[in-house]
Formats: sequence, structure tokens, C-alpha cells
Amino acid sequence: MSSEFLLEIGTEELPASFVTQALGSLKASALELVSQARLGSEELEVHTLGTPRRLALRIRGLAPRQTDRNETVMGPPWNAAFEADGSPKKAAAGFAKKHGVTVGDLRKKTTDKGDYVSVQVHEAGRTTGVVLAQILPQICQGITFPKSMRWGPGEISFGRPIHWVVSLLGSDVVEFEFAGVQAGRATRGHRFLAPATFDLDAASSYETALERAHVLVDLTRRKDRMMEGLLGAAESLGGVLAPDAFLADECVSLVEEPFTVPGSFDESFLELPDTVVVSVMRDHQRYFAVRASEGGALLPSYLNVVNTAQDPETIAKGNDRVLRARLADAKFFVQEDRKAPLADRLQKLESVVFQSKLGTMGAKVRRLQANARALAERAGADPAACVEAARLCKTDLETLIVFEFPELQGEMGRWYAMREGIDPAIADAIRDHYRPQGADDVVPDQLVGAVVAVADRIDTLVGCFGIGLVPSGSADPFALRRAALGIIRIALEGPIDVDLRQLLEHAHAAYAGDAELAPLDDVRASLESFFRARIRAMLKDAHGGDVVDACLGAWDGASLRDLQSRVEAVSEVRAAPEFEALAVAFKRAFNITKESARGPIDAALLETGAETALAQRFETVRDQIREATGARRYADALRLVAKELGEPIDRFFEEVFVMVDDPSVRENRLRLLGEIADTVNGIAHFHHLGTKLQSRDSSVSA
Repeated sequence: MSSEFLLEIGTEELPASFVTQALGSLKASALELVSQARLGSEELEVHTLGTPRRLALRIRGLAPRQTDRNETVMGPPWNAAFEADGSPKKAAAGFAKKHGVTVGDLRKKTTDKGDYVSVQVHEAGRTTGVVLAQILPQICQGITFPKSMRWGPGEISFGRPIHWVVSLLGSDVVEFEFAGVQAGRATRGHRFLAPATFDLDAASSYETALERAHVLVDLTRRKDRMMEGLLGAAESLGGVLAPDAFLADECVSLVEEPFTVPGSFDESFLELPDTVVVSVMRDHQRYFAVRASEGGALLPSYLNVVNTAQDPETIAKGNDRVLRARLADAKFFVQEDRKAPLADRLQKLESVVFQSKLGTMGAKVRRLQANARALAERAGADPAACVEAARLCKTDLETLIVFEFPELQGEMGRWYAMREGIDPAIADAIRDHYRPQGADDVVPDQLVGAVVAVADRIDTLVGCFGIGLVPSGSADPFALRRAALGIIRIALEGPIDVDLRQLLEHAHAAYAGDAELAPLDDVRASLESFFRARIRAMLKDAHGGDVVDACLGAWDGASLRDLQSRVEAVSEVRAAPEFEALAVAFKRAFNITKESARGPIDAALLETGAETALAQRFETVRDQIREATGARRYADALRLVAKELGEPIDRFFEEVFVMVDDPSVRENRLRLLGEIADTVNGIAHFHHLGTKLQSRDSSVSA
């Protein structure tokens, strides 16, 4: 193997959110281009490192040179490249020039699709250093950022201006130029603690050399060092660090060597809700909170991760001053908000636009009340509590504290409601109706909160789809995918089931007088398809895409828990040893009968033996299967199918020829198989299930 390779791109400070994305795209770009350049090996290791000032790539296990290339390359059709007399056309000359050969080197190759031009290409492998010099600009250009910028006279865009580039293969410089900067071996240390430029001797000494210059370039090591400092500092303050994964990931990408500076604030600010104090520190200042114990009360202290150990007292004084001002503002907002009850803000919602074509937030609240009442009656929740929660759930949007700290919507509504003496179930619903806000967030665990959460999301979905605001590609400004997934998760994980069809119909009707939507049938068709796509994406990893497709085919589009029961039942039976043969048999039954008419079975036309045995066995268990299916006991229904029909239907296909010449007998057999297929399809569409065995031709007896 060749020596270790190092690429470092030195930049002006990148925002924390840029670093992770840039390192991910850098690795992907390197892997793709190294593979295409034929430099890979079984020992290949690609690792990225980075800080706000540098993005680095370390590659170990590169081959010392490219593998030789020997392959037959296909070209245009022969008659497009050569005349009938064999003289070459422009296409032949162009193909030969492209591959560095003469027209005389071209050969005719006969394929199933006709005669084509081909050429045997041989390319000797070049040394790794030569190839890297060629592909490194492309690797650099493959780095992506949330936003890029241009600077100076160049055309290259990057997250921030580039100041230096290091490119070393072992101890040798691999020369190339990117963004007007010539690669070399000179790098820079920490901006404040070791700002001088210095040369790297070899790629293998990179991390050690930078650590001596106060740069921990490996993100994992830097994070470990940071967390060690934070935990120790919290303990020295007499408390424990409040865990915060987002803040940890954010802060580690803000520094090159982490130092912890503690600070404090006046205890009087602890009269504020914890969520306010933590939000001021976390979302606005990037400070870590400290608690008296795990899950305990907040302490009037915080921890700040900084990029230098110089003069920590001055840093702490400045931090304290900024935090004090922010907390004082928050305290003033809360005091002012509490001068009026939440309900007094309902009128203000009449002037807040929800969406230009869908009216105001006031109108939305009235629709939420109607949707919540209908949903509560079906879910067994208290309709009055659900309606009141829907009435109040958006009022904190008009509070001063939420205007200043939008991330506290719902949380502050609950806090104010509790202090007004409002029913705790309603207060909790004000907070919980925003849940889940993402894949890692919990769903509402109380009936009232779950009802209002679903009512809110379905109103947004129906309204946006009704006026044509349908997500396309990555564009989803109203977070409609997240809203649909929220409803699905609440139904599958929360305290209420959701009848999607009834929900859509009621939400569409609630818009009467507020907005002009597309007809219900059009909105329902679009949204049902949208929900099915979200459900499939959500369940396919755990159960398999074909299982979910089979159950979606049988599902009536109503109860989401009904769909979940089908998926779990089919997944269970699929693990049984008899599944393969059973699935193939029912696939065959479906394929034979999908175009045939249904009707009564004439027992007199049944052939003694396998056909009669199948008909009699089906007659015996048909009602039991349908009863279990109707009661949503799909696992029981499938066990009956497997136990009672598996052997006789397999024997039927072994011994009976379905497509006989006698039309009466043929039609009778198709009716028997059709009724069996329809009964099983009431549980799941077996013809969507993948099997290892291949179904035999439906017109031939096995």
C-alpha cells in the first residue's frame, strides 16, 4: 500500500451547522472519485476531520498505482458508424478518437439487439500521486454547504473563503490548485493560542502536529474533551450538567480547542419557568444549564464553551452581562403577559394570517374546535375539554414571551394556563398539540392533547392540499410531510386511533365559509395517496416494503391501527416455514382470476378429488376467516388460511388443470379460486408479497 494521504482546506470560520454537512459530503466525494480512479483497495480507510477553520481528509490504504484498465467498450450501432462497403462514417471516427485508437482498431460485436461497434481499451495504471493531483480539485468541488459564497475574482463557491490548502502523500506534496490557492505543506495552528504558520513533515503527523498547536482536529476527540470539561465544571459548581445533544454538537463545531468558562446569574430569575431560562441560555447564547441533580432544579449558573483560555474572568463578566439583560427582558415579558388571561388574546388571532387563501388564525381555531369535537366523540375523549383546549391552544402566539422566543410556543401556553387554574388536561394539551415535532420527539400521551394535535394537523393538510399547496421534491414550506407523519405516529403510538377518511371529510367540511377548497373527492384522493406514501416509508424498514404494500392494498383507508394490525399479522405469518408455498399458491389464484367474473359455485361441476376437497375445506372455514378478518384478528385469520387452505390449494394446483376446454367447468373453477382469492385479499394482497419461489404459469397444471 502507498503512504497515508492528507488533504486540509483552511478557511475563515465556518458556522457550526456547516461543518458536519461539509465533512459528510467531503467523505462521499472522496470515496466516489477514488473508486472511479481505480485507487481503492480492501484496506482503504477514509476519515474526515474538521474544525470551524479547517476541513480535512485522511486516506489510508491507497494502492501505490492505478490498476490497469482492460475492457471492451461498446459504441454506436455498426450501420451508424460504417457504410455498407465498410468505409467509416463520422460516428466511427469520433468513437475511435474518444478512446485514443484508430478506426482500424474498431471491431464489430453482435448482440441480441444487433451489431455494434466495439473497441478493446487498454490503459496502463498511473502512480497514485499523479492521479490524486488530477482528482483533488473535483473532490474539493464535491464539498457542499447549506449556503455557499464567492469571493475575489474566482468562480469557485465555498462555505467561506479559503486561505490555505495542504496536500501530502506521505511526506511529498501533491500539487494542485483550488480556488486560486496552491496546495503545499504549510498549515496554521489555533487562531489565538498558536497563530503562526508551520510546515507539516508528513501526512501521518497531522493530528499530533496540530494538537501541539492547540487544535484538536478530530471532532470525536474534541467532543470528548469538551464534555469532560463541562462535567467537571458542573461538579465544581455543586451540580450536574443538564444534557443537551443539540448544544453539544453545536458547540463542538464552534471551537478548535474547547475550554469551559462558568458563569452565574441572579437567583431571582429562577422564578421564571425553567423552559424560559434554558431557552435564553441554549437558543440565544449557546450556554449549558446546570441543575442541582439529575432532573432537579436549575442552579443560577451556566457553562460556556469557548475557543481560548485567555482571561476567563473577563469572558465570564461579559457573558453574565449579556445573559442578565436577556433574562431581564424575559422576566418583563412574562410579568406583562400575566396581566391578562389567555382567552383575552383570542380576538388578536383574528388579525393574524394563517395562510393568505385559508384565512386567519382565528378562523383556524374555530375549525380546530369543530374537528376536535368530532374526533373526541369517536375517540372516547371529553368533547368539552377537547373543544376548550382547541380554543386556547394558539393564544400564546400573541404573548410577548413567545413573540420574542418562538421556540417556547405551547410550553408557555401551558405554563400560563396552569397559573390561571385551567384544567391540567387542557393546559397539557396546549403544549402537547405541537408534538411530535420530529422523529425523535414523543407523541401526546393524554387523550385531549392527542385529539387537538390531530385536529390541528389535519386542518393544515386539508387546507393546503385544497388550494394546491402540495409538497414537491424537497420543497415543503408548511411541513406537510411532518404533519402527516405526526398524525400517523399519534394513531400508532398514542392514546387514540384515527379514522383517516372520516377525519378528512370533517376537516374539509369545516372550511365551509372560510376558504374555497377543491372538491372533497379530489382532496381526499390526493391526501390518501400522500398518507399511504408516508405510512409506507415509516413501516417498510421494520416489516419490508412488500408486506406494507400487500396490507395497503387490502386496507380501506380508514383506521390507521387497522393497517398496523394487518402489517404485524402478515409479518408474523411470513416468518412461518410454510409461507413460501402458501404465498405462491395465493398469488397464482389471484393472477388466474383477476379478470374473471365472480358468481356462485356449482357443486355438481366439481371434480372428485383435489377440487372437491378444496371446495369443501373452504366452505368449512370461509365464515371463520371472514369473521376473524371483520374483527381485525388478522393473525388468527391468516393462521386459519395457512392451516386449513394451505395443503388443499397446493394439491389443487398439483392435480387440477384450471383452463380446461369445457367453458362451464373452467368458469366454475375460476369462481372457486376467485372467491378464495377475494377472501384472502380481505386480509392482505398476497400478490404484492415477494417470494423466493417463482409462481408457475397460470394456464398449466403443475
